[in-house]
Amino acid sequence: MDDQERYDRFLSALGFRANLDGTPSEGRGTVDLTDLDGEPVDPAVRLHVCPQRLAQHVCDDHGVAPSARPSLDDDPEALDEAEAASLQSLLAQIEEAILVREPGKDHLVLVDGGVRAVAADQVPA
Repeated sequence: MDDQERYDRFLSALGFRANLDGTPSEGRGTVDLTDLDGEPVDPAVRLHVCPQRLAQHVCDDHGVAPSARPSLDDDPEALDEAEAASLQSLLAQIEEAILVREPGKDHLVLVDGGVRAVAADQVPA
């Protein structure tokens, strides 16, 4: 799976749980979330993610994406499951970041080991 396919799959999964305000635009690298599991997110949060950053986030310590890791029996379905597990873990991290964010920290960024809610002026360039 390439970076764009992974990103599209991630946005699709996120769209099942959250209302995505607008369509993520190419190059913009942000997605606005206005609700999660039917509950409003107030104020809405902006998730900063692009295909390349998402790929970096789900890669292992050696830079290998879950879909590129060899399985013991080279089972493509097992590789797909590893990729799906990584993306599901990311969705849980996003939910947690939304639930514990402090006032004024309405931007979600991918960091080592998870997702962090930060103020607009703390979003990495």
